[in-house]
Amino acid sequence: RRYRALELLVKRKRLARTAPVPCIVREGGIAEEDSLAENVQRAPLHPLDQFRAFLALREKGQSEEEIAAAFFVSVAVVKQRLKLASVSPKLLDVYAEDGLTLDQLMAFTVSGNHERQEQVLERLAQAYDKQPYVIRRMLTEGAVRASDKRARFIGIEAYETAGGTVLRDLFQGDDGGWLQDVTLVDR
Repeated sequence: RRYRALELLVKRKRLARTAPVPCIVREGGIAEEDSLAENVQRAPLHPLDQFRAFLALREKGQSEEEIAAAFFVSVAVVKQRLKLASVSPKLLDVYAEDGLTLDQLMAFTVSGNHERQEQVLERLAQAYDKQPYVIRRMLTEGAVRASDKRARFIGIEAYETAGGTVLRDLFQGDDGGWLQDVTLVDR
């Protein structure tokens, strides 16, 4: 963004092409951390840029706690941003082009299966109701809610011990999540 601004100044002949531009060169640290901190302070980033920056920091070995401390946010916020960055790249592209709202994108995080997310996105294109709760319902159809009588009888710990997986929603109350393996629940 700054480079494009300098190019514009040169094009409008308000700055010489060879004019020195002050900058700080840092040898240590993580470049993405510096870049994110600088951009957050100057102008608000698109939320997708922040999601990707947090993911880049995580991939470079920083813990969620370290990222949270560096940017003065809670660990829960960092976990949410990382979860948003983990949805299907196709959905992130649609979100970047304002084809999805942030609330809709948050609803897609209920499932980590990119193929399933993309199927629901295609179904959503023809659906009348595109509310986040509809997206969550589509992604969890065929799963058993943790508040279901069978799930309460079995217990989440026993289900997970038997090898079952539970989908959880980091953004809304989910009554304990959704049990994915219906056959295991029945057994």
